[in-house]
Amino acid sequence: MRQLILLTGSGISADSGLDTFRTSGEKSLWAQYDADVVCNFDCWEENFDLVHRFYSARRAQLGTVYPNAAHKLAVSWQERFGAELITQNVDDLFERAGARDVLHVHGSLTSMRCLDCETIWDVGYQSFDPATGCCPHCGALREVKPNVVFFNERAPLYTEMWRRLAELTEDDMLVVIGTSGTVLPVGEIARRCPATSVLSNLQSESSVADRNFDHVLHGRAAEISPKLDALVTRLMAS
Repeated sequence: MRQLILLTGSGISADSGLDTFRTSGEKSLWAQYDADVVCNFDCWEENFDLVHRFYSARRAQLGTVYPNAAHKLAVSWQERFGAELITQNVDDLFERAGARDVLHVHGSLTSMRCLDCETIWDVGYQSFDPATGCCPHCGALREVKPNVVFFNERAPLYTEMWRRLAELTEDDMLVVIGTSGTVLPVGEIARRCPATSVLSNLQSESSVADRNFDHVLHGRAAEISPKLDALVTRLMAS
């Protein structure tokens, strides 16, 4: 059977009600907050309390939303085609939709990480109190950060992501949904990848990358999921 890799960004979760980081407009998180303050590994400890308030608010919001049709479509592709899921998203909506073995290359919003001893633990959708919260293993306090990859921080799972993408052949498929291509150069990935490539994005976000994909669908991921499913199913059978 052909190999199918699905690579997603925050746009796939927008229809669930989560604010995206880079979508144009006032709801973009980076239009409301300074990324260099709340998501910069070089200075996050200087903004310790604000960083934790920001990510506690993101976890609280995540606890109020649900997977949408696009998340469920990804699960269907896992069941029918053995699809591999690689996401830039730090939410858990794929897992809550029933997906397995999701590669979260930018970490997980629902967990914390201790930089002293590298312990990672789950906190669910709860707020983290920066005044009293400490590592359950070593007791460190000021070295506890959200288990999310910040700017200027090493992303250890990129190695695995690039390995999987490099293994794709002309007999395989790459589907990209809901990413502006600002962090991961999806247009260049598609240009270099021998696999049949499909892009599903809002038109306003995807114009630069469009020309490098074999197939492009514009629209909100949850709304166009039936059309996207029909296209991928046809291509997988060809």
